[in-house]
Amino acid sequence: MKHFLLILLGSFIVYFFSWFVVYKLGINNLPLQSEDSLPAVFLPLAVIKENTFYLDTYYNMMLERYPHPDDKDRKLDLTPFYLKKVQEIKIYESSDKENRPHYVSAFPVISGLLAIPFYLPFMLFGTVVSWENLLIMSHLSSAGIMALGVGFFYLLIKRFFIRDEKTSITITFIYAFCTINYALISQALWQHGTVQLLSILGLYFLLKSISAENRDYLSSLFFSGFFFGWAVLSRPTALLPAGIFTLLVYLSFKSNFWKVLKSTLFYILGLIPPGMFFLWYNNTFYKTIANQGYADQLSVGWQSNIIEGFLGLWISPSKGILVYSPFLIFAFIGLFIVIRDRKFKDHLPILLSWLVVLIQITVMGKWKHWYGGWSFGYRMASDITPFLMLLLIPYLKSDLYRRTRKFFIATVAFSFLVELFGIIFFDGIWHSAYDRGYTDTGWLWSIKDSEFVFNIRRILVKLNLLERACPKCLP
Repeated sequence: MKHFLLILLGSFIVYFFSWFVVYKLGINNLPLQSEDSLPAVFLPLAVIKENTFYLDTYYNMMLERYPHPDDKDRKLDLTPFYLKKVQEIKIYESSDKENRPHYVSAFPVISGLLAIPFYLPFMLFGTVVSWENLLIMSHLSSAGIMALGVGFFYLLIKRFFIRDEKTSITITFIYAFCTINYALISQALWQHGTVQLLSILGLYFLLKSISAENRDYLSSLFFSGFFFGWAVLSRPTALLPAGIFTLLVYLSFKSNFWKVLKSTLFYILGLIPPGMFFLWYNNTFYKTIANQGYADQLSVGWQSNIIEGFLGLWISPSKGILVYSPFLIFAFIGLFIVIRDRKFKDHLPILLSWLVVLIQITVMGKWKHWYGGWSFGYRMASDITPFLMLLLIPYLKSDLYRRTRKFFIATVAFSFLVELFGIIFFDGIWHSAYDRGYTDTGWLWSIKDSEFVFNIRRILVKLNLLERACPKCLP
């Protein structure tokens, strides 16, 4: 528990102050990484101060800084993509507030709800609702959520995968600071940090339910379903681990039909509370069963070439997993070791992790924004970062690791450098200069104009060794 608390506190401090220092010093002036996180920034205020999920009170405040791009002067009354207008009824003589349009988040609300404990002390002390204060509260929240994920990831691998304390802490550090969890996920109220945290908890209790020393396996399965259920509400991609890892239960208890039946029942019971919340929230505020903004995109979002998207998520110079976190090449070596040893029963969680990773990347490869839109690195694959990290374990426990340790450390060090570049430089300028959207994806394959190389040119400009970083950039 001591190491858990130190990891939790340490990662929280690094996450928050990495942003705070570079922002206050004017090194990186981007206050909010994406408009996607805006509803989550304001939702805690609405819940605490007004006991509602409606964001009406803060609608004008949001539009002052982040208006609809086709209605910047607000004459057309267009609602920006990150919000949904509901219950729109014309008002004649009545002034009843219930007849007026309401505005709700266009995205799942779980990240905003998890942020409430971080906002609550500020609200209790009467903190003024201003952009500056919101930036502090939202960054504390995103850092805290991601830090919790890091802490529980440590507990997960320490209990079920790696007994050695030093190795457990090392892989936890890599998970925290050598993946885009550092430069992106911990720096805004994205849904990805929340889904990682809840998926880790879901897997923890699922593995606990099948461990030999656990006699109270039914309560563990209930909590596994409970956390996986909330993860799915955070982001539908969590359906993959929530479904695939339940195979562990059936494979572990397959000789006992009644045990399998009871296990299934308690897992489903755990899904009921998040399911009831989903129905209540959508019926009360969203006025439809649709899962917020995703429902509108399902019929039009699958427009990419699946082969390009799949390969892009792995090796695109500006978005690839193996480019931004090259140490993950050793995950493939881990799979080779498992197949070579043929001890599949001993490595079922690892093999199922591979299944989750491959399906997720294949599915996201078809999504028109497989590259994650305006974001840093492999955002659309970030939900499965914990499972990518698990794939390293067979390699780290092998003799091959001892022989290739220096090369592994070099790739880890480079990954950490990439994340530092993200903290310092991710401000949208690269996207402004090169982003041509999903219909013309050539910009995602340029090495010369890749984000990392572009940031190196920015350093050269600062050192007066180069006139400008790109043709569109200012000298």
